[in-house]
Amino acid sequence: MQEHLAGSLADYPFVRDSIIDPSPELARLRDSAPIHKVTTSGGGQAWLVTRYADVRAVLGHAAFGTQYPGTIPTADENNLAAGFMFLKDPPEHTRLRRSVSRAFTARRVTVLRERAQAVADGLVADLLAEGPVADLQEGFAYPLPITVISELLGIPEQDRGRFRGWADIVLRSVEGDPAETATAFTDLQRFVLDLVAAKPDGDDLLSDLARQSDQPDGLSRLEIASMAMGLLMAGYVTTASAISHGMLRLFDHPAVLDGLRTGEVPVTGVVEELLRLQDEEVGIQRIAQADIDLCGVRISKGDVVIASRVGANRDPAEFDAPETLRVGGRRSPHLAFGHGIHHCLGAALARMELAVALTTLNTGIPGLRQADPPHEVLWRAEGMDVSIERLPVTW
Repeated sequence: MQEHLAGSLADYPFVRDSIIDPSPELARLRDSAPIHKVTTSGGGQAWLVTRYADVRAVLGHAAFGTQYPGTIPTADENNLAAGFMFLKDPPEHTRLRRSVSRAFTARRVTVLRERAQAVADGLVADLLAEGPVADLQEGFAYPLPITVISELLGIPEQDRGRFRGWADIVLRSVEGDPAETATAFTDLQRFVLDLVAAKPDGDDLLSDLARQSDQPDGLSRLEIASMAMGLLMAGYVTTASAISHGMLRLFDHPAVLDGLRTGEVPVTGVVEELLRLQDEEVGIQRIAQADIDLCGVRISKGDVVIASRVGANRDPAEFDAPETLRVGGRRSPHLAFGHGIHHCLGAALARMELAVALTTLNTGIPGLRQADPPHEVLWRAEGMDVSIERLPVTW
C-alpha cells in the first residue's frame, strides 16, 4: 500500500468522456487499493476512498467532519452560505437538523407531490405543443425542481421569475461574467432574507420554521435564511440532473421505458437504480478531526478525505453486476444521499420528484426518445455534477 501511494498521484476529478458513466480510472483505483492519495483540481492533495464499506465508514464516523479543526464558520447577511447545515458539525448540526426535521414532514412531501404532479402535467403539455422536437432539460428538468422548491419555501407566484433568474445565474452559469454572478448572488441572498422576514404567512416550510423560532432550539431568522439558501443549492441543479441523466440512461433501456408506460415496472425500483447509478463529478469531502487509521493508512488531523459515492454505488463487492440497471430483485441501500448524520434531509422529496418526472414524461408522451445522437447532447463536468445543458427529445 505505502509503495503504491508513493508513486505519482492521479488528478481528481478524472478526465471523462461519458455523460452518464464515470471515468474507468475510478474502477481501476477501486480495484487496486481501498484508498489513494490524489491531486485535486485546486492543486491540493486528498485521500480518495472508493469502496462501499469504506465510504459508509467515513460518512458515519465522527472523526471525519465538514470543517477544518478549530474553524467555526459564522453566517451573516452577506454570507448565508456559512450557515448551511451540511457544512456544520455537531453539536450545531444536531440543533439545526432537529429543528428542520420537525418541519420537513411526510405530510409536506405528500402535498408537494400533488403540486409537482400538476406542474409536471403542465410542462408535458407545453412540450407537446412545442414538439415534435424539444429540449427536455430546459423544458422540463430545470423548471420542475425550481417550482417545487418555490412551493416548499413559500415564494409568491409573482416573485418566482426573479427567483429562478438569480438561481440560474448563480447555480448554472459557468463561463458567465463573475461580476454578474456576484450581483445575482447578492440579490438572491437579499430576496431570501426579505422572504424570511415576512414569515410566517402560510403553510410552507419557512413559515413553519418561523413559528418555531421562539422555541428553545428554534432557528433565528438568519439561520432560516441560510437553510433556505442551502435547500436551493442542494435541490435545484442536482434534481434537474437526476431527471435528465435518468432519462438519458432509460433511452438505452426501451423495455424499462415500456414497463413504466404500462405500469408493469414499478417506478420506485427504477428511481432507486437511477439514483444508485447517478454520476457526480466529485465525492463528499470530509476533514479528519484527529489522527486516525483508515484502510491501513494513517490519516493526519486536517487531511481531506473524499468519499466517492459513485465508486461505492458501483462496487462489485457490494452490488451484483453493478454497472447494470436492474429494476427487479434486492440490492444493498445505495449511498446517493450520503450516510450518517448528514444523510440528505430532502431524500424523500428528491425521490418523489424523480418518480413524478419519470412517470409523467413516459405516460404523457408515448414514444418519447432521444432526438440527437449522444455526442450531440451538450454537457459539462463542473462542480458537484455532470450537467446536461441540452437534451433534445422527440416522439
